[in-house]
Amino acid sequence: MRILLVNPSNKGYYYRLGAVYPPLGLFYISSTLKKIGHSVRVIDMNVEPFDWRNFDYSSFDVVGVSTDTVRFPLAKQICQVVKSQGVITVMGGPHATAEYEKILTDGICDYVVLGEGEVVLPKLLEALKNNERKPDLSGLCYIENGTIVSKKPEFVEDLDLLPFPDRENFTAYRTMFDKKMATSVITSRGCPFNCEFCSASQFMGMRIRKRSIENVVEELKILKKMNYGSVIFFDDNFTIDKTRTIKLCEQMLKENLNFSWWAFSRADELLGKEDLVEAMSKAGCKMLFIGFESAEDEILQEYNKKLSSSIAFDVAKLLKKYKIDLFASFIMGALNDTKESIKKTIKFAKKLGAEIVQFSIMTPYPGTKLYEKLKSKITVKDLSMFDGTNLVFQHPKFSPDELKKLFFKAYYSIYSTPRLIFKRGIPFLIKLLSTGQQAAYSM
Repeated sequence: MRILLVNPSNKGYYYRLGAVYPPLGLFYISSTLKKIGHSVRVIDMNVEPFDWRNFDYSSFDVVGVSTDTVRFPLAKQICQVVKSQGVITVMGGPHATAEYEKILTDGICDYVVLGEGEVVLPKLLEALKNNERKPDLSGLCYIENGTIVSKKPEFVEDLDLLPFPDRENFTAYRTMFDKKMATSVITSRGCPFNCEFCSASQFMGMRIRKRSIENVVEELKILKKMNYGSVIFFDDNFTIDKTRTIKLCEQMLKENLNFSWWAFSRADELLGKEDLVEAMSKAGCKMLFIGFESAEDEILQEYNKKLSSSIAFDVAKLLKKYKIDLFASFIMGALNDTKESIKKTIKFAKKLGAEIVQFSIMTPYPGTKLYEKLKSKITVKDLSMFDGTNLVFQHPKFSPDELKKLFFKAYYSIYSTPRLIFKRGIPFLIKLLSTGQQAAYSM
């Protein structure tokens, strides 16, 4: 069958700073479908011009659209145009998984795929090929006789069985890291921590599923032949298994892969594990992204973060010892946050001495525990504003303007320091603050 997979554009912070990476979920699905004989085209609107309003979709048998919450308004419009041309539409991604009932009730698409698409989508296409429009499949949702039919998804148990992501047309991605061409890799799926503001545990499951070291290294060798010099490991938590991470680092050194790379980690997984940090540094790790979230332990408890702010400076010191930059992330606008606690967090972030600091405004995304708690208080209906830079619910202590001003002051406070202006430059600060809503910023 002829399949079109569409990744709607996202014009958020990372896009503005030039960090645009391949949508690996769609490229995994593409390679999976190609392997069994389907013809697949992937359009990533972040890097490819796409006139979705006037495109002729009729040459495809099925169109799949991936979406998170902030991109859902555009994904919805694309699906509506596809359906108007009489083509079967499938929607997937975190937002579709969380909101499948409303999506189907509103008639936005024909099917919603829950969770990972590599298992259910091939089975759906086989059923459609045999003119079976209502197959009984795990992870597939649709409407039958006015009733929503849905079954829980099956996760991919053995990730080594998946073909590597379809990188046939990766030349459009020009993101650099450490002055080298960079691309993304996922070595595991799932997250056991279930933080209140994050949907990763719901979308990918709470049990960690890991690719073998041999399988990961084989993919890295391919990337090296494609002239990539940098890699970003997009696992939800790259360092959760210390032994595995060290073995991967040792194998990368043994194979002389020589990548510069960064990954996502947690502070409590690094403290007291100098051997892990040393192994990563030797293997080319140049930066780790760590969500510290707040300087207040009370706020961390609210987030169900399961760690204390007291360890942050020891972790920062450890990374500095091994010349690994810190990418520190913080969230403002917790229900228990006050102006004083946010200012304390800003000072905390500034003192930490991270190479990059990210601030986000707490956002209740569908599929999170936070959303279930706050959905009756959500005041913003435009989901494109659920980008982490806007207050979208009725907060007990802040108005949207008040929190927005603190948000911009946080960035200005961090990036106007001589150290970061010297290292990053004024253009970086301007780009970072340029979210399209700078008028809200007031000193």
